Amino acid sequence: MIPVRKCAGSPAIVRVSTRFSSSKSKLESVPPSTPLYLNPHAWQGLPADQVFELHRMRKQYLGTNYVPNNQERTAILSTISALVRNKPSLSYVFGIENFKEKYTSAIPMNERGRPPRKSNVLVLNQGEAPHIKRRIEHLTRVSAYEMPLLAKYRQPYTPKPKAETPLKLTYYSDFTEDINNKYNRKVSLSVELDHLNLNDKQQHKFKVLAGNKFNHESNTFQIKSGHFPEAAQNANFCVETFTKLLNESKNLTDDFSDIPLDKRHMKPFIKKPEPQFPEAWKRPQDAPIAKHAIVNRLVENLKKHKDDAYLKHITP
Repeated sequence: MIPVRKCAGSPAIVRVSTRFSSSKSKLESVPPSTPLYLNPHAWQGLPADQVFELHRMRKQYLGTNYVPNNQERTAILSTISALVRNKPSLSYVFGIENFKEKYTSAIPMNERGRPPRKSNVLVLNQGEAPHIKRRIEHLTRVSAYEMPLLAKYRQPYTPKPKAETPLKLTYYSDFTEDINNKYNRKVSLSVELDHLNLNDKQQHKFKVLAGNKFNHESNTFQIKSGHFPEAAQNANFCVETFTKLLNESKNLTDDFSDIPLDKRHMKPFIKKPEPQFPEAWKRPQDAPIAKHAIVNRLVENLKKHKDDAYLKHITP
């Protein structure tokens, strides 16, 4: 505990107890009329709690005129060792440093400065290329060591009997990193009009309602869907849409007989016939005469002569 004695008209004077023998000699050199908290050079060696108490009192007394000096900084920094928990010294530091030195000297010059190898795969910070390389190596290992183990699950293939439904559902598979892309969830439905057992009026109404989804060349109806996140949902949507279209085409309350078929969407699929010119129009005698043909003939002859001369030496 620090006893404090106050005098009239003077700030409080702090006197350190004589039980601190390490600071007794330093306090004897301080004039008795000068407070201790105004002499930072005398704080060296005091306990940490006393140093911080004197530092607080000095800041409070000086107020806006407070300016830290080197003696005060040195005294505060000297208390760090007392505040930090004492840690035992490492007796094997030399061994670790010696091992690092040996490991560093064993690294080739062209590989120094790179991150240490933690496995048999070298990892470098070069963007996406190392990750793609490791993925290819992983797939190669799987195909070499794991895929042959699937032979024990081999079964003979027996094709399923042909379904009675005329609908044909086609699923798409894209073997990329992202299995939930738009290609894997895409489903297409196709059906031939002749397999629906519709009469002429029903076929006409079906074609009108189908619009550009009906191919008049192959006489088939096709619809695709990829709006839903799962392929089963898209297949269900295609089947429901076709069912509604088929039921509506069988309803002849309004047979749409007054509506003509719109085949404008078939223009890109229809091949234009090649023009056939009469034989009488072919007059080769009226064709323009090629100019400077003699020069071209001389160039070709020279090329042939040089090629023959070159091949004569290398031909057995």
